Amino acid sequence: MQFDHVHDLGKGGPDVPRNMIALCPNCHALKTYGENRDQLRRRLKAADERLHAEALH
Repeated sequence: MQFDHVHDLGKGGPDVPRNMIALCPNCHALKTYGENRDQLRRRLKAADERLHAEALH
């Protein structure tokens, strides 16, 4: 398991838990280098927002 910033630090993303998601090494590589990385990043951001909202309720 690897932890990654949903919105990359290098692109202005904050270094806070709310911006983190746990990924397997393969998914982390796809998010970083994959052909469909932009689509995956959008899906991960939506999942991250949903999971954090659920955790707060």
